[in-house]
Amino acid sequence: MGKLKRYKSKLKESSLSRIYQHMTEHDTGIITAYRYARDCGEGELYTKKEKQQRNRSLLAKLQNKRYDITSLKGYYVENYGTSKAREVGEYVFFVVDTEDNGKLEIDLRKWGEEFEQDSILFVPKGRDKGFLIGTNHCPDAHPGYNVVETLNNPIFGKSGEFFTRVKGRPFVFEEAITIEQKRLPEGFFGRWSCSVVANKHWSEVEI
Repeated sequence: MGKLKRYKSKLKESSLSRIYQHMTEHDTGIITAYRYARDCGEGELYTKKEKQQRNRSLLAKLQNKRYDITSLKGYYVENYGTSKAREVGEYVFFVVDTEDNGKLEIDLRKWGEEFEQDSILFVPKGRDKGFLIGTNHCPDAHPGYNVVETLNNPIFGKSGEFFTRVKGRPFVFEEAITIEQKRLPEGFFGRWSCSVVANKHWSEVEI
């Protein structure tokens, strides 16, 4: 089998069932570096290039820690439950602590704060429940800095306030969450290059 076919085969594994298995066997989480505006969402808008730089920087940090990463198209419903509700899309990373180092929650909290995210999602091994953890100091950010909301079991095929789409199907938590698997850098120079990018400020990252 050629390299392209093997790679496509790996992508097919990243289905809802594969994500379900990851959540059962390891600590997992969801995070992004995308943000629409600076200064609590009221300042100058980030450009498309800046958003891409930020997510590229976050990806390098995740890879540098040897996490398994899948890129998902994520959605958040603004004004949820009202007549003004609308779907807003952004790219997110589904992160798996496949080496079970036990530091995923700490790392996601740190990077959520660094990239000014309102919150990150952390799901302990076993997927019995998840936690939406606030990482933004802004007073209007939900759920609030260091505030933790406990979420119920993952639900498949049902829409909700926080969710992602995997191959067209929503992947949701009862109350609150094109797929591409990111391969870890291989060899000395691959890991060295990843480390260099991970330690740069996002604005210095080339895309």
